[in-house]
Amino acid sequence: MRVLYWIAAGLVAVLMALVVMGLSSTKADDNHAESTVKVMPGNGHGSGVHIGGGFVITAAHVVEDAKAVTLKSTMGDIQKAEVLWVNNAYDVALLRASRPERLSASELACVVPPVGSSIMSIGNPVDVEFTRHWGRVAGGERSIGPWGSLLVTDITTVPGQSGGPVMNADGKVVGITVGVMTVPMGFASATYVGVGFIVPGKTICNLLAR
Repeated sequence: MRVLYWIAAGLVAVLMALVVMGLSSTKADDNHAESTVKVMPGNGHGSGVHIGGGFVITAAHVVEDAKAVTLKSTMGDIQKAEVLWVNNAYDVALLRASRPERLSASELACVVPPVGSSIMSIGNPVDVEFTRHWGRVAGGERSIGPWGSLLVTDITTVPGQSGGPVMNADGKVVGITVGVMTVPMGFASATYVGVGFIVPGKTICNLLAR
């Protein structure tokens, strides 16, 4: 019997309580959170980040087989986006916004943030839009479950946050949220344990051939 198993933190299917504890505000909090978008493929939602030029990064399991999705900005602007490609092995997808001039952008850093470094994730957990969560990288790069390259964080992660940016203290995107660890609590039930999974920026850059 497996002690731990993993689920993707992307599409919202059920309502659940959410408790968030922020550690501290950073430059990313003040200047770069506006690049986050809500990604709506038609059934549920996830999150994403505009890295400039109309290109939006999100998690592959957020868009699944969709050819186009709807984006919502932090300012409430709604626009369409084309799904350019999906990489299920790393759970990363690339979108192209139809009106990129209406979106703020953040720089994608081609790095693997070190263990212990401070980070901030932004996303749309359950029915709450554009929330910010602070924490640290808790474990180095590894392969877990369906994900080919992951970092472990101590940031509480719940469905709806997948695809959202993870930023360092300089406001650069150093990864995206893709999953959360859960522990079985009995027949057909599980609970979240406050451990999140992110795809590091270096992996995303490799997929973008940067």
